[in-house]
Amino acid sequence: MTILVTGATGFVGAAIVRALAYRRRAVRAAARNPALVERLPGVEVVALPDLAGSPDWQPLLSNVTAVVHAAGLAHQPPTISLSTLMRVNAEASGTLADAAVAAGVSRFILMSSIRAVTGASATHLVQPTDEPAPTDDYGRSKLAAEFAVCRAFPGAIVLRPPVVHGAGAKGNMARLARLALSPLPLPIGGLTGRRSLVSEFNLASAVAHLLDLADAPCPIIHVQDGPPLTVPDMIRAMRQAFGRWPMVMTPPAGIDAAAIRMLAPGLASQLVDDLVISDDGLRATGWQPIEPSSDGLARMARTALFGQTRL
Repeated sequence: MTILVTGATGFVGAAIVRALAYRRRAVRAAARNPALVERLPGVEVVALPDLAGSPDWQPLLSNVTAVVHAAGLAHQPPTISLSTLMRVNAEASGTLADAAVAAGVSRFILMSSIRAVTGASATHLVQPTDEPAPTDDYGRSKLAAEFAVCRAFPGAIVLRPPVVHGAGAKGNMARLARLALSPLPLPIGGLTGRRSLVSEFNLASAVAHLLDLADAPCPIIHVQDGPPLTVPDMIRAMRQAFGRWPMVMTPPAGIDAAAIRMLAPGLASQLVDDLVISDDGLRATGWQPIEPSSDGLARMARTALFGQTRL
């Protein structure tokens, strides 16, 4: 089987290409800048068309039996328009799924996001069967992509990861790595919000597992490392990767959460509140994570320290 992976230079796409290559799969890695794709045995590098235009997918799909669509917009500035997000994340996904059906592709995996179904936090365990309720334009564009792909390609698999961590993580996880590298004690011990995470290695492993299944599972799949972690848990894991004391202090109840809500209202929900997901559907297929969260967090901290990550 030849597997087309789009977004092959992105944080998630690159991890998927690497995982499939290590499993000796034939991979066609598509990226806007092919020169940046890691050269690996069995990996054919091709140019990804402009998703904001009218992409011609047919040349990329020749002799392809499976598609993993990981290209799209994420971690974008707040000034980016909803129309641009919809065009790149949703419409391009739908046209790729249409073209895949026409080309006789047998399996299609869309890399979506847990933000397609919920906001930055949730008061309940988030299930794949929940009524979608995205709270921002990014989440709405990913939900639209899910609808577009599932309409065009019956049997497509929608994979919804929570926040992804590991070497090269961007966005809030990159900022958290910077915070962990600070030599100062951190008065965040009272932050009890639990967050589901997935490392780039575990996410890529899940993709490879889903490609191997004889029968596609339920169309919407959640994936995570394992038990959720609090922000103090994450800081401790990253600092302990260097053999350092965690230095996480607990101030009087409510002070740390109140300060974060006041100083960083845009991040408060992601640091203070819960977002815990259920991945029972994926586990029921026999998949297990290949590493604990601590490994991915340590890798993220090490690459941040040595300047090898795209922060």
